[in-house]
Amino acid sequence: MSPLELVPILKQHRQFAILASFGLALLYAEEGWASYSFWSHRPLNQALLLIAVIMLIAFVGYLISFLFPPTLVSATWDHPRPWGVFSNVAAWSAGITIGVNVIAYAALLYLVQFDLTASYNLLRDIYVYTLFGMIFFHGMLLYVRYMHYLYSMPDFIQPIKVIAVSVGLGIVMLIVGGFLFLLDLYHFENAPAAIQPLLGLHVYARALYALTLALAAYAWHLRWIADH
Repeated sequence: MSPLELVPILKQHRQFAILASFGLALLYAEEGWASYSFWSHRPLNQALLLIAVIMLIAFVGYLISFLFPPTLVSATWDHPRPWGVFSNVAAWSAGITIGVNVIAYAALLYLVQFDLTASYNLLRDIYVYTLFGMIFFHGMLLYVRYMHYLYSMPDFIQPIKVIAVSVGLGIVMLIVGGFLFLLDLYHFENAPAAIQPLLGLHVYARALYALTLALAAYAWHLRWIADH
């Protein structure tokens, strides 16, 4: 099969790409707000402008990571199996995601005026966001794209494998999400009492929003699998 025959599959799910990019961008906006609240001494209007820029960087960057790699597919991509083409596109998406997060991290550091305490806290958060976007969202899209290809093949009837993979994804999501929330909760409980109200708002709002975002993406993948 020529790689170009897979392009129609790779260019589907644009609505998911747009909504996921916007949803992830809001996560960075919340991170910007929290960073300003804890560490920045900038005027409010200046901080709001920088937070908007950070959100725009995240939205446009993630949108590019979803929509641009499929345009790179050409007949010269010599892979013995279609999985090679799908994984190559996913690798490009992962690379763009890493680059976007490096830029977002630099913008957040500028927002907090390169505060040392902020730098390692932001590094931890951006690292988690990078994995969240790269492994969960792009990984989910890779799985759906590959399943789309397999469903188009004659006599492909392996529902047990499909169900097993989907259940496995759900279990991993819950385990990793629970671990990260417990880690945030540990930092919250050991924080100075003076900042606990604001920190608690940040921790719980971020955790609940990220979980909602992950569940929405998971529900999208389940709906697509069920429809086919």
